[in-house]
Amino acid sequence: MRVADAVVDILKSEGVKFVAALPGDDILPLFDAFHQQNDIPLILTRHEQATVFMADGYARSCGEPGVAMVTKGPGRCNAFTAIVNAFTDCVPLVVIFGHSSRKQLAKGMLQEVPYLDTFQTVAKWTFSIPSPERVPEVFRRAFTLARSGRPGPVIIEIPQDISMAQAEIPPYTKTRRVRFGPDPYDIDKLLELMRESKRPLIYVGRGALWSGATEDLVKVAEAFALPVMATLPAKGAMPEDHPLCLGLGGYPRAVYSTGQSKKFAEEADLVIALGCSFRQHATSSWLPKPAHAKLVQVDIDPAELHKNYAADLVMLSDIKLFLQALLQQGTQKLGGWRKGMNGVVAEEISELKKQWMDSWNQRLTSDEVPINPYRACWDLTNCLDRRNSILLHDAGVTRAYVSHHYEALFPNGFIGFGGTSAMGWSTPAAMGAKLAHPDKTVLNVTGDGSFGLTGMEIETAARNDIRTLTVILNNESLGASRETLHERFKGHEIGISLRGDYAAVARALGAYGERVEQPHDLQPALGRALAHPGPALLEIGVKPLEPRPWK
Repeated sequence: MRVADAVVDILKSEGVKFVAALPGDDILPLFDAFHQQNDIPLILTRHEQATVFMADGYARSCGEPGVAMVTKGPGRCNAFTAIVNAFTDCVPLVVIFGHSSRKQLAKGMLQEVPYLDTFQTVAKWTFSIPSPERVPEVFRRAFTLARSGRPGPVIIEIPQDISMAQAEIPPYTKTRRVRFGPDPYDIDKLLELMRESKRPLIYVGRGALWSGATEDLVKVAEAFALPVMATLPAKGAMPEDHPLCLGLGGYPRAVYSTGQSKKFAEEADLVIALGCSFRQHATSSWLPKPAHAKLVQVDIDPAELHKNYAADLVMLSDIKLFLQALLQQGTQKLGGWRKGMNGVVAEEISELKKQWMDSWNQRLTSDEVPINPYRACWDLTNCLDRRNSILLHDAGVTRAYVSHHYEALFPNGFIGFGGTSAMGWSTPAAMGAKLAHPDKTVLNVTGDGSFGLTGMEIETAARNDIRTLTVILNNESLGASRETLHERFKGHEIGISLRGDYAAVARALGAYGERVEQPHDLQPALGRALAHPGPALLEIGVKPLEPRPWK
């Protein structure tokens, strides 16, 4: 059979729901192969960066690898930022690169550059298929690597003469995630630390979501009366309406952190960190670890252990399997440790949460004009069925406005990102999330600056009937840069001002578009946008220079 047709069959075997792509001559054989079957939609985007962002949003929302396909030359270059964004946030992707026929290589072909060498440091694996019969082997390795261990993007290059070749293709076997659990000896050492602890705390990172550990996390928290806080990318790993959930937090202290998380982190004498990388925002630029606290670090990647902070105990394990082992051994060996403490801990969290929310009430209900961005996001929260909604945020100040007070009630009900924080991610990523969960309301909150990078993808949504809602908090500037200019450079504003009627742009691209400028119009406009049967965009004129939570 033709190799291009075999590739499509392999993707079908892996359960791929769609492939985001933008064509070029070297991948047109694959486009033709998609045309020959009707099982996997091929979605044309308006920019190669958006192809990978869309696959990324799909992968984050469901845990399975997303697939994108781009052409050689500028196509690969345009995809670079999105691949780096996925790499730093451990997102499982399979990205297919086209290339010239092998007999033409090193002859100065148009767009011939050693691209795979460039991508090797920002992908888990890169490989150029050398012969037709190796196609199944390469895709098996790619999907296994993408989803196993620390997830991440892999890149497969298919020269045009390979994709067009007729060959006997070996059969393909669907891959699966490979997991490994902790050493029982290490669990016993942790149980000793837990028995000695008075103020224990669980701190979860994105690794808990990738491993599908929410159910086991809740069981462990309830079994041992353990409060739980989460990094921004892990928001929702513990349902945020659970009495033992502290919401956003970090250790020693996060930039994005609730008041209750800050207090518990300060007073903890044992912190059990699960799938956390201790990055800049989660540590407030690596504050010193409190001397009175023990740190236990569990991660699936050995490179993360003892990184940034020396831990008192480390374990190499999948987070779900670790929690299952901890529950089993702990139930047998801890006896009545912290028995009856659930109510005490929950009451403390409830009181601290009430105090923290009271301190925010003025901004959440403000009648200011331009609209306070916290008010805009609070009204948005109150208009959603949060048990059936997925919310994504974009880069910059928008992330701060929307993340603190939105309660994520199920895993990936809120999809955060931030390792690279590429502007423009959320609009195409929301489309990928919607394709993964067609029965859920999917919306993204972005700024006017971020929307400028990928806003044309609204046309992609309209053309493919992908029903997402894009909410633009329009402060007519690049907000984070404006903040810095005012804080460090005497407010010398230059190169940050923006203008545009984005609601009109959305209507011109085939979507619903509406602009809101008065606070009392917010909820009715949100209702209209959410009720629209196709993609919609709501532009909200918001107050500039509204301080972020840590200001």
